[in-house]
Parts: sequence; structure tokens; C-alpha cells
Amino acid sequence: KGVRLAGGSTLSPINRLRIALHITAGVADLQSIAGSSMPSFYHDDLDWHQYLYVDGIFKLNDFNYAKPIYVKKDNTNEQCTLTKGHMGICKGRSLEEFQAKANYNFTDFTPFRPDTIDIWMMGNLIYTVMTDLYPFEKPFNLNRTETGKKLINGERSEIPEHIWNSHDPSYRAIMKALDMCWTYRWDKRPSARYVTDYLFGELQEITGEKNPDLRVTLPERDPDQKNTESDYQFFNDGANDC
Repeated sequence: KGVRLAGGSTLSPINRLRIALHITAGVADLQSIAGSSMPSFYHDDLDWHQYLYVDGIFKLNDFNYAKPIYVKKDNTNEQCTLTKGHMGICKGRSLEEFQAKANYNFTDFTPFRPDTIDIWMMGNLIYTVMTDLYPFEKPFNLNRTETGKKLINGERSEIPEHIWNSHDPSYRAIMKALDMCWTYRWDKRPSARYVTDYLFGELQEITGEKNPDLRVTLPERDPDQKNTESDYQFFNDGANDC
């Protein structure tokens, strides 16, 4: 499963780009599963351990909370929107769910399309793939309440200077995709397919190949590794008041 182990990763920037593409492609495929240009399903539980590593590709898994996206009965064919999420609030949830939890005590909240929840959470996963950090882990590990306040105020998790200042095209591409996913207004947030197409195009340009290899070889696993060596619980579901 795709959960960080304490100590970080030795993955190259271009392999991080490939994994970011795995993340977005899985969501794009799920949301378009009905063959419609309009998203018809959403996952609603995107997390780092919802991807399984199979033959060099991280594949989206665990669809028990996935839901269909309904359209209005007024013949406009517009998606029905939500005024709140269906899941509990933890650090990895979307901006809109934190806004709804705040009881609409601000002017920016409007009922949101369900698929945009997935897009925001894709950004959380991409952030970790790029930085080896969980959202709002540094400079201080924030709890869910503190995280919600930051997001509602338009703040984002910091990007380490060595990545922010990097001229590596893979890092630049990942940061742009992250910016797309974390677009503050849900109605301006691009689709999962749009982000996927962007990342694939960047991978094509970087490799100079029309059909670049999407597979990633992970560092060899320590045979004595135990589940308790992951620090996921401390920084996410099990962290502080979550």
C-alpha cells in the first residue's frame, strides 16, 4: 500500500511524477466509469493507503465509500451538489468539508459538486509523494481543527525549499498539478482527467517519448519491516484530536 515509512524515500523526481500520474489517473478512470464526459462516480475516501502497488503501478483501491453522482431532475443535466460531506472530518479531507463543518460562518462557501472532493484530496496525496511530508506536518504538526482553519483561510502546506527552488522539470510539473488540485474555489478546480492529461503530457516532454513507461521500481523493502514502522497514524487519522 502507498503509505510513507519514517525516514523518507529515495525516489527520483521523475518517478515521483509517475506516481502522481498513477494517483490522478485512477481517480479520473473512476469518475468517468459510466462513459460520460461528466463525472458519474466519486471515491470519497482518497488516502495514501487506498492505492495498491501492482507491477510497477499504484492502482486505486477500496471503493466501499464510492458513490454515484446524481443529476438534477429539471432537465438541465447539471450535477446535484452537496452542502456537506458524508464522511467524518480528519486532516486529509477536502476544503469544502471543512468549510461546511464551520457552519458557513464565511462568505466563500457554496454547495459543491461531489467530484471536487476527490480532486482536493488528490492534492494531499500528490503533496506527500512530492515532499515525503503529510499535509501540515511541518513546521508544526497540526490537528484537524487547526488544519481546517488554515485551509479556510486560504493557507496551504509548505513546500520544502529544495523542491520549491528546484529547476527539475518533474518537480515543476508536480507543483503545477498540486496547484490545480488545491484550487480554493471548487467551481474553478480542474477535473481529474484534466490534471491527468497535464501530467502525462509533461512526462512525455521530459522523457521525449510518445508512450513513456509509467512503471516505477520502488526501493527494496526491508524484510523485517513491520506495520508499526509507518508513522501514518500519528500524523493523520490518529493524530491529536482527529
